[in-house]
Amino acid sequence: MMTPKMKEDFCTQILGASRQLFLSGRISEICREKGTQKQLEFLLELLQAELTFRDENRRKRLIKRAGFPTYKTFEEYSYHCVKFPPVFSREELETLEFVPGKKNLVLYGPVGIGKTHMAIAAGVKACNLGYKTKFYTVTELVLKLAESRKNGTLERLLRDLRSLDLLILDEWGYVPVDKDGAQLLFRVISDSYESKYNGLIN
Repeated sequence: MMTPKMKEDFCTQILGASRQLFLSGRISEICREKGTQKQLEFLLELLQAELTFRDENRRKRLIKRAGFPTYKTFEEYSYHCVKFPPVFSREELETLEFVPGKKNLVLYGPVGIGKTHMAIAAGVKACNLGYKTKFYTVTELVLKLAESRKNGTLERLLRDLRSLDLLILDEWGYVPVDKDGAQLLFRVISDSYESKYNGLIN
């Protein structure tokens, strides 16, 4: 037999799920008035399944839009070549504490030690946590900025970049950038300062 407390708990959870799905609070009211235990259990299971489905689809969309050249995770990463500074730990990296903290992260070292893998793994984790993320090589971004300026869409692109939670720039310093490209790139970095994380891979 369903007690009043059990019914209230069900209705509270149903109301919370309904709000996340942008449904009317009337659903919860009807549940309080007429819902049986089995009906409430079924409805709550249905709403939670829809939330899980939408969440999974959102993560997939974020990963697709991020533009990663390949899919990498921290589970696949070997840290044997990595040295963390005293003020930053592996746990802070893997939990992405620096993203809401609006901190920049610079990865540097010789070719072949896994800087790009680490950056992509951070980006994938960010997408799974619901952060809007974008991956570019520096050359790719500079060319995109130059093309957008030529087409008159530069400000729109800059707005899109500012709306990101996480911007990852790979192959920093590998390819020469002309003066105009450097100025455009500097503007992106300047706009991003203290508003999002920039992964600068050297």
